[in-house]
Amino acid sequence: MLSQATIEPLIKLQNKAIKIINPTNMGSLEELFQQLNILCLPKLYSFSVGKFMHSYHNKLLPNHFDEYFIPLSSIHYHSTRLANYRNLFLPRVNSSSGKCSLKFIGPKVWSSIPDDIKFSTTFTFKWKLKKHLLHEKISQL
Repeated sequence: MLSQATIEPLIKLQNKAIKIINPTNMGSLEELFQQLNILCLPKLYSFSVGKFMHSYHNKLLPNHFDEYFIPLSSIHYHSTRLANYRNLFLPRVNSSSGKCSLKFIGPKVWSSIPDDIKFSTTFTFKWKLKKHLLHEKISQL
């Protein structure tokens, strides 16, 4: 993920573009994004990571990624609710660059996706995830 200093101007630019596309609507930006069916940049990033993680779980990625993430079921040798829902171990990181790595962000985004969306087919997953993100309040990764 890019640094906050790099992302802020991009977010401002996207917000200006949304206002230009729909100048008559004076609602909040969040409402404009929903009306236009467009994800803001942080949500678009979560959407892309979510698609990647769905591909990982459905073994649609190259073999290099087969052991990239650690399933919670391999950490806990007893049955837990989280381990039963294809959740992944969130590694401990000590740096800001570690918090931006896919190894950290991937499991974090995946655990925030509702279970009914996680178990969808590839086609319906994208549609359901976008719909979910459109109606979700913006949260920082």
